[in-house]
Amino acid sequence: MLLKSIVSLISIFIISYSSIKSTINTSRKQLSQSYKISTNKSEILQQVREKFTHQLTNEIIPQWYGTKWSFDGYTEIPKTGSIACGYFVSTTLRDMGLNINRYKLAQKAPYHEAKVIACGTTIETLQNKSKEELKSYFLKNKKDGLYFIGLDLHVGYILKDKENVYLIHSNFINNTGPIKEKIEDCKVLTSSVYHFCDITYNDVLLKKWLNNEVVATN
Repeated sequence: MLLKSIVSLISIFIISYSSIKSTINTSRKQLSQSYKISTNKSEILQQVREKFTHQLTNEIIPQWYGTKWSFDGYTEIPKTGSIACGYFVSTTLRDMGLNINRYKLAQKAPYHEAKVIACGTTIETLQNKSKEELKSYFLKNKKDGLYFIGLDLHVGYILKDKENVYLIHSNFINNTGPIKEKIEDCKVLTSSVYHFCDITYNDVLLKKWLNNEVVATN
């Protein structure tokens, strides 16, 4: 009876997640069409930035909370199996609708993962900074939005939201898995180097999303 209940719950999660992805795909196609016919493409691009960021951070990523971390974890189904930090990023980006090979992206070193996501745009690097200094840098220099961040041996997202800066990542401490936590409370931020690039303001990446173009991982 218990096993049957667990299977039923997993089925509900799968159906719900599939529905979310389908809704996002429909939204992407509508935005793509609007962009093609618009005479004010900058206005549509701003809508794309807002929609992409909102859907990824509020609809896709939260589904993964409660999934466990493991070094070799690569599950595609939230709350089942386990997921490593690289696969958490690559899978959520793919499920958001980016045409990307999640295996190749996840297996790259943090800097090279940043290069793929940056799509030729700027990658910034900070060295020997405390997490307090990292937070201060984002508060002073970055607009509200989502960013990719690569550490020495870890990857995730940075979300700047007004006066708060969050790390969203698959946390390896105690096999916690996907979590959103304030930078000042984050125990994994002890890296000697931080590589980060735009997601919200990366128009090259967002146009690839709009047009279902392949994001090269080679």
